[in-house]
Amino acid sequence: MLQELSIQNLALIQSLQLQFNKGFTTLTGETGAGKSILLDALGLALGERADSSLVRHGTDKADVTADFDIAELPKVQAWLIDNELEEEQSCLLRRTLSAEGRSKAYINGRPASVSQLKQLSSLLIDIHGQHEHQSLMHATKQLELLDAYAQHPTLLETTAQNYQAWQQLNQTLQARLADQSDRQSRIELLAFQQQEFDRIQPQDGEFEALSEEQNTLSHANEIKQAVYSAYEHLEGDNGIVEQLSQTMSELSKASEYSPQLAEALQQLESIQIDAQAVADDIQRQNNQVTLDPDRLQQVDDRLAELFGLAKKYLLDPEELTQKHQEIRTELASLNNEDASLEQLQLEIDQAWQAFIDSAQTLSQSRQAAAQKLSDTVTQAMQTLGMPHGQFDISLSEATKASRLGQDQVQFNVTANKGQPLQPLSKVASGGELSRISLAIQVASAEVASLPSMIFDEVDVGIGGGIAEVVGQKMQQLGQHRQIFSITHLAQVAAYGDQHLSIRKQTLKDQTLTEVTELSANERVQELARMLGGVTITDSTLQHAQEMLDTAQK
Repeated sequence: MLQELSIQNLALIQSLQLQFNKGFTTLTGETGAGKSILLDALGLALGERADSSLVRHGTDKADVTADFDIAELPKVQAWLIDNELEEEQSCLLRRTLSAEGRSKAYINGRPASVSQLKQLSSLLIDIHGQHEHQSLMHATKQLELLDAYAQHPTLLETTAQNYQAWQQLNQTLQARLADQSDRQSRIELLAFQQQEFDRIQPQDGEFEALSEEQNTLSHANEIKQAVYSAYEHLEGDNGIVEQLSQTMSELSKASEYSPQLAEALQQLESIQIDAQAVADDIQRQNNQVTLDPDRLQQVDDRLAELFGLAKKYLLDPEELTQKHQEIRTELASLNNEDASLEQLQLEIDQAWQAFIDSAQTLSQSRQAAAQKLSDTVTQAMQTLGMPHGQFDISLSEATKASRLGQDQVQFNVTANKGQPLQPLSKVASGGELSRISLAIQVASAEVASLPSMIFDEVDVGIGGGIAEVVGQKMQQLGQHRQIFSITHLAQVAAYGDQHLSIRKQTLKDQTLTEVTELSANERVQELARMLGGVTITDSTLQHAQEMLDTAQK
């Protein structure tokens, strides 16, 4: 339930902190006092669109915080855990709005997105607007309301998922069929390309290896001359190895008289061994290098083939083997297209059957809910001044399936005895429509799972004894959940367990909106104002007192 609403610098509100009770709370005030500001403030905290014009003139930003008790709301607790937001016994939704239009959202003190605020608030509170009866004319709203009353979210989700799965598969099929005209020409092109690649048969690493071999073969004579010369410098007469031997022999004799030369002698021995090893390696390489014009011609021809194929397909030679495999894969896929299309069609048929099954189950649930809601709204209409009123919900097969199933809903009503049921939009007058809308909303609220509900002047267009019935209904709803009603009717306000008054005041050339909780005596005065207008007489006060006493019994 909503425990507290804190507002700073929003429209005409400078600073306001409201505590709310369980049960039925009424909010009253003269026209223009600022009742809509409270809804704007709460809407801001719940993730509604932020309008910078709401920021109080002369201030930098507005700040709204809504505090909800979630101790008995496991779905809300689970949502907070799933979204890695701190889960406590209470839940703080906060929104700030700068004068430049920038807004920030917080959940339990942690930064959050506006979409997260909306998701969470949908589990906490529901607002029934004063113009909701206008939307009842639309079939989509009627179906939405029936589904909410039926309380079958799992069925709705399953049906939507099945429809989406079918739709995606069908779109894939249509795309493939649209490509069929180009398929054969593509197959012919790929077959020709595969023949070219199959003839040349490029291999992984082949181009790099051949390039190295070509470089060696084409410079074999230079390599041999360089190797021979290097070997002679190392191993030839008076070469490095021989000179090292002579040097070592002389040092060996001298080391007998100077032991410090032993280390130098060891280093020379190591150098001689390394020089000998290098000479041997050079000799081996010399033996491996051959002058082979025929092999060089073969390598040149192969490289020319690879270069030509790579140039034709705008590739690097190293990419030829990958391209060869891609051609094979795509050609095989296209050749198997017929079998693939048959499998896809089978999957489409299965997905459609799954959708039909879930849609039929959903339709059965709607039929049962429609009958129950029809009876409930009929009873409510008859208590709201339409003793011969009847309400009926008819379901028919929609002309086109959708993620909502295959049902088309229509609200039918008659307000007068002897008149046949007709679509709601054709028979209801303004006053009748308001009462029918209220009857539907109250009936829906009785089965709603949300802990808090706000009725924003939904009682417009009614009065007298009917208004008293509305107050009784609201009070009954308040026994099971938290109910708020913004109302102009004293008959409704009298039934509130808590009564808040919204007033405008002018202080130091500033107009401010204030909200106060009324005591019993103050409630009588407010009810008398609502009943009597400008002049409040003793009889008006007495009537207000009697009304409050009767309602609070």
